[in-house]
Amino acid sequence: MTWPSLSTPIGARARRHGGGRGGGGVSFRGVGRVLPSRRPTRVDGLAAGLGALFLVLAGCSLGDQEWVECRCTPDSNHGLFPGCPRMVAVTQGQREVWLTASGDTVDPAVEQVLVRGTAVRRTGVSGPGVLTTGVADCPAGQPLDLLQRTRPEYVLFNVQRVWESDSRNVTQYLDQLAEDYTFIPDPLDVQAHPEVYAAGADTLWGRDQERAFAQALLDPDRIRTIHFTRWYESSRDQRSVSEDGLRVTLTFPYTAEFTEPAGPTGVARTLGTRGWAEVDLVTPTLENPVWTLSQWRDRREATAMLSWGELRAEFAR
Repeated sequence: MTWPSLSTPIGARARRHGGGRGGGGVSFRGVGRVLPSRRPTRVDGLAAGLGALFLVLAGCSLGDQEWVECRCTPDSNHGLFPGCPRMVAVTQGQREVWLTASGDTVDPAVEQVLVRGTAVRRTGVSGPGVLTTGVADCPAGQPLDLLQRTRPEYVLFNVQRVWESDSRNVTQYLDQLAEDYTFIPDPLDVQAHPEVYAAGADTLWGRDQERAFAQALLDPDRIRTIHFTRWYESSRDQRSVSEDGLRVTLTFPYTAEFTEPAGPTGVARTLGTRGWAEVDLVTPTLENPVWTLSQWRDRREATAMLSWGELRAEFAR
C-alpha cells in the first residue's frame, strides 16, 4: 500500500518573507468580557497529567527507564514523544488501521507501538481493544485552557485558539467537531482537485479527512505559526437560528497566514488563505447545551490567496 505523503511542499502561491506573524487582531466582541478568562474545560485528567509529566521529565534529562510508558497514536505529539512514528488513520473495510511514514501498517485492535523515553517497542494487545493493556495514549499535546461550549460562538473561539497555539492539540480541535462533521468546498475547488474531492461521493470531506488534515497542518515541522487576521466577529457577521434553537448558522469572512519553518537560508515561506465560511453549529439540548461544529461550507474569493478548500487539498496529497 502506498503511503499518503504528509510532507508535500506548500503550493506555488506561497510568498516569501523573513518576518513572523502578521498584524491585526481578531475581535470576539460579543463575548469580550468572557474570552480573556478562558474558562477551563473538562480536560481528560490522564492526558493532562501525562502531558505535564512528560514536559517536566523532558527538562530533567532522565533515562529511558525513568519515563512512563505510553502508546503512540496518530494524534501523539511528536515534539513531546519523538520516538513515536508518524502515523495517519485510514479505514480499510470496516476497521481503522494506522499507516506509518515508512509504509508499515499498525492495527490498533491487535497491536500497539509503545514508547518509554527514546525506547520504542511494538507489541500485541491482550484483547480485542487497547483498553485491556492499561497503557495510556501518548497525549496529543499540552492541553489548552478552552471555553466550555455553552454558546456556539465559543466553538469558533476554541478552533481559533487551537490553531494559533504552540500546543497544536489535535484532540482538542476534534472535540469541537460533531461526529458527523462535513466540509463542503467551493464548487471551483471540487473541479480543480478531483483527486481529493470525489464529486460523486455522498460526503466530499468528513471527520476522518479532517483529522488527517489537522494532523498535517498542526505539525510544527510543517507549519511553524498560524495567525488569523479575520475570523468570526459577533458584532459584524451574520447569524441565523433554527426554529427549535438547536442549530445556529454563522457566516463570516476569514483571513489567515500559515508560516513554514525557516529553510537553510533562514527565510520562511507564508501561505495565505482568504474566503467566506458558512458554518452550522448544533447542540442536542438547550437546557445543558454543548455546541459542536457540524458543517463548514466554504466560498472562494477572487484573490491570489487560497481558500480553505484549496488549503485542505494541498495538505491531503
